[in-house]
Parts: sequence; structure tokens; C-alpha cells
Amino acid sequence: MSEIFEIKESGSLNRGLFATQLIKKGEQILEYTGPIISFKETLEKIPDMGKPLQIGPNEYIDSQEPGVLVNHACFPNAGIRNDRFLMAIQDILPGQEIFFDYSTTMDEDNWTLECKCGSPNCRHIIKDFRYLPIDVQRKYLKLNIVQSFIAKKSTLMV
Repeated sequence: MSEIFEIKESGSLNRGLFATQLIKKGEQILEYTGPIISFKETLEKIPDMGKPLQIGPNEYIDSQEPGVLVNHACFPNAGIRNDRFLMAIQDILPGQEIFFDYSTTMDEDNWTLECKCGSPNCRHIIKDFRYLPIDVQRKYLKLNIVQSFIAKKSTLMV
């Protein structure tokens, strides 16, 4: 178990990861690990698509704990860099839950998920990166927290 976060109950979101100490902007929080599986396997294994981390076209990491417990937020404090490393994109204070925006890792047209993050800018439905507002896409691209295979397809200049 990491010393910088702990697993705790996360309201209606079940469990989540919470900082146990100050996590500075740019600091690595964890690395996603697990077997590589296909989109078809994700549907067979996990019908709600809530656990696998997409790392390429038809390529997913079948995430294990603790990475599988990182919840979504439309206004995240972390993001995925280099396809598998969860990094702080702002300082995260002790006791704060660690979130990333699931849209930064998804490129499957038939995938959506109801959002329950409750942030003031909540989009209510989580969809693929290309459906994010343009200003949000630019922000995430500039922060380098969009999966590389998705970023390469983007036509936005940052």
C-alpha cells in the first residue's frame, strides 16, 4: 500500500483513493498495472466499462487495486500520463479524494457513463474525449493527460 494515499469509502461512489499527505502538482500517484485485454473482453468481463483503462485502439489495461478505485470527476485533480501513470495536476491536500476525468482515456463511440461527481461543472454523462467541450480538450492536451493514441488524433492546437 502506498504511503501517499489510502482506500476509503467515497459516499455514493463506493470506495476511492484519498491523499494521506500533500501530493504536489506533477507528482506520480500510481502506475496502472494488469493484463492487457481487448474491448470485447472488457464487455464480457465488466459490462459497465468502469474498470479497464484504455491505452490504445482495442487495448485496455484490466486495472487492479488500487488504480481501479480512482473515481471520475469532471474537474479532476489528477490525470493519466504516458498511458498508465496517474499524476497530480494540482496540489492534492491530505484527506482529499483523488480523481481523474475518464474521458481523457476513452475512444469508443458506444461508451457512456452517468457522472455522479457533483462538481459545479459536472457534465452528467461521461463520454469519449472528442465529445468534451473544446476548451476542456485544449486544457487536458496542454496538461498532457490525454492518452497518447487519442492525443495523436486530435486536430486541436495547444
